[in-house]
Amino acid sequence: MKRNVWAVLAVVFGVMILGACGTGNGNGNAEGENQEGQKLEGELEKEQETAEEPGADGAQTQEAETAEAAGNIYVEMKESVMELKAEDGTVVLKADRTVPVVTISDNEESAAAINEYINNEFPDYDEEMLEAAKKTYADLGKENWREYASGVTFSSERTDSEVISFTAAYYWDMGGAHPNSGRSGLNFRTADGKKLALGDVMTDQEAAVAAINEFLLAETKKEEYEGMFFEGYEESIADILTEDSWYLGEDGFHIIVNEYIISPHAAGILDFVIPYAEAGFLKEEFRK
Repeated sequence: MKRNVWAVLAVVFGVMILGACGTGNGNGNAEGENQEGQKLEGELEKEQETAEEPGADGAQTQEAETAEAAGNIYVEMKESVMELKAEDGTVVLKADRTVPVVTISDNEESAAAINEYINNEFPDYDEEMLEAAKKTYADLGKENWREYASGVTFSSERTDSEVISFTAAYYWDMGGAHPNSGRSGLNFRTADGKKLALGDVMTDQEAAVAAINEFLLAETKKEEYEGMFFEGYEESIADILTEDSWYLGEDGFHIIVNEYIISPHAAGILDFVIPYAEAGFLKEEFRK
């Protein structure tokens, strides 16, 4: 999601929660398997540092690092936890973040482009959400306060000479009935670090989107999903595929179905996959 996703979407979902907390079995297709490569040995390292952002007095940041290798490409996950406080020292926003740092041994420019994009689009915390938390805390008072929380966790989905793909699972809690969450896909071309759009990977985008929507409609009609979706959800199938709701996994082209598009919160986030052997709409270089 983009920089201000938690503050903007929380308002929308706060309204939707009141009427959309239905039931369902919550089972989606299995998410992408672990990327090719092997785990590098080493212990999990943690360190703390004091946050210097305004309003973050006393906040602590923890970092944990792990790494995976695929040929000349290394993906290292870095974790941080921040507690942002009001002037009286009360924590008003807790933000956790696990994001990748990509290293490509023979292509530093491409790796830098990927890392810059991720850091710009997924900052340590959302400033608008922090300001909203401070204001609400001032209105409610300490006795009635429950801290806001947000976070994002990346997962590697595919890493090879053509594509470096991730999914980002995010959540935000602004005192509603339950936290809200979502998931997005990010796909980068290994050669130059460019973020890939649907048009970059498809031979004919219009025909491909039509084929994907037809696939989703057929999948959601399966018995295992009976009773999971909103009445008349078929009319919203076309709203599922966006530039942020797909990724290239090890096993195929994945489509993420976030909450409230065709199903309530109780159904969870779904992940459907079209195997590469059946994804004729993809350009050859992006298949496996």
